[in-house]
Amino acid sequence: MLSQEIDRYLESLESQKKFSAHTIRAYTRVLRDFKDFLQTDISVEDLNADLMRDWLFSIRENKKAVATQSLAVACLKSFGKHLVRSTVLKHNPALAIKTPKKPQRLVSFLSQKEISEPFKAEFAESENTLRARTVLELLYGAGLRISECANLTWASLNFTEELVRVWGKGSKERIVPLTKDSIKWLNKYKDFQSKNANPCFPKNFVFSKDGTKPYNTKKLYNDIHNLLRSIGWEGKASPHVLRHTFATHLLENGANIVTVQKLLGHSSPNTTQIYTHVSAEKLKESLKQAHPRG
Repeated sequence: MLSQEIDRYLESLESQKKFSAHTIRAYTRVLRDFKDFLQTDISVEDLNADLMRDWLFSIRENKKAVATQSLAVACLKSFGKHLVRSTVLKHNPALAIKTPKKPQRLVSFLSQKEISEPFKAEFAESENTLRARTVLELLYGAGLRISECANLTWASLNFTEELVRVWGKGSKERIVPLTKDSIKWLNKYKDFQSKNANPCFPKNFVFSKDGTKPYNTKKLYNDIHNLLRSIGWEGKASPHVLRHTFATHLLENGANIVTVQKLLGHSSPNTTQIYTHVSAEKLKESLKQAHPRG
């Protein structure tokens, strides 16, 4: 029955370690909603593209975001692939489903003047502020995702070569250079941890209470939020905005788009292309403001 195969599929995601915990939670919600829509536990052989399309149509009718619709399609395709691999079905019915196109949207980022403010501020050195300040450096200085910061181990950092080894989406590995300031704050944080009997062995997580289990992304997100609010920062500066800012400033200062793509860990340069649009929009705004006939 369909419910049994869904359970097997979700269990396989856990064991493969190919998908992040966030993706597994999202796919679990998608398949639960799909089952609720069907209202009955059908035989897997009765699963077809028409049933999937009917459900996706109901999602659109409920005015769900395009990103939500795309996630649903991706989940169905992955589930269908699992059924074929498990020889439960001969063909993946979800392959006939088209992924909806996302509307082109400009990303949020901070100006070079705005981003300088948090880095100039003075902070009392505590575990929370040192951790937040270090994460801040990694987000803007290396363009890491907040989830990538959470999963860093001391072994992944090479202070001599000034590099960090990162495992991004889909467990894809990449090497990213570290700025001098990133290294400075990582060392400050490491010294603080060592002085407070928190071992920093190579296998230990960098951002962790005892090195064995990493802090979750929500905690690191809150660290950044609280740090910025403590200095009176009122602007939007979520972890992802800081990553967007990293990419935008590199391109504004002459970096090659392929280089930025590799630093961000994007599979395709098309994903990175949006940052050139951001820079172009900024130029248009500047022209309108400064030109007499703008």
